[in-house]
Amino acid sequence: MRSILLCISAALLASAASGQEFEAVSVRPNNSGSYDSYGRSDQGLLKDTNVTLRSLIVTAYAIKDYQLEGPDWLATKRFDVSAKFPEALPKDREKYNAAMGTMMSKMLEDRFKLAVHRGQKTFSVYGLMVEKAGIKFKEVPQGPSRSDSHNTQYEGRAISMSRFSEYLSRQMDRPVLDMTDLKGFYDLNLQWFPEPKPGETPQGPALREALREQLGLKLENRKAQIDMVVVDHVEKKASED
Repeated sequence: MRSILLCISAALLASAASGQEFEAVSVRPNNSGSYDSYGRSDQGLLKDTNVTLRSLIVTAYAIKDYQLEGPDWLATKRFDVSAKFPEALPKDREKYNAAMGTMMSKMLEDRFKLAVHRGQKTFSVYGLMVEKAGIKFKEVPQGPSRSDSHNTQYEGRAISMSRFSEYLSRQMDRPVLDMTDLKGFYDLNLQWFPEPKPGETPQGPALREALREQLGLKLENRKAQIDMVVVDHVEKKASED
């Protein structure tokens, strides 16, 4: 059976090789009881408000949520984080993201005594495949890409299949992996309707049917080995500034 590895970003590898870290960091518990979180990065400052410790770890190691294995409370403990960047961060986007991952992981190690290791786990996934009749959308030149989604509508411009698969993963009950062998960039438009409740008449195509009818794509059940970050140790309370 075909299996695909989702590789952890270069940010994870960079963290072991680079000593780069935030110049100053403040971490405070957020006990507001709200589920709303906010984050922004500008003028040399990173500010995350009411974010879970789980989301901080996911960001630090540039992984998807399902690639993190750790205690349940990671998703409930919330914090406000304010950090000052070093004066000179790489302007190249890939290098910038790697540097950010390095600084975030170092902060988590220092403040929460986070220790992790990497492993693999077999997941039930959906493989995104091309229907026999072929795709129903056009390849476009590589350029600025964007995507907009609202409820059951999606519009993508210059989108890779890998990025589209990530979007579908958030709509489905399991990860979606790109198995289309489509290597280019594409304009996509998709509209579907919620699954009807028992006894209700469908208002229109559900997501999987819309994928086939509108894009010429399908989802198939697969098993795949997924790279994981496993938490070995982490403390619930951040150490003092």
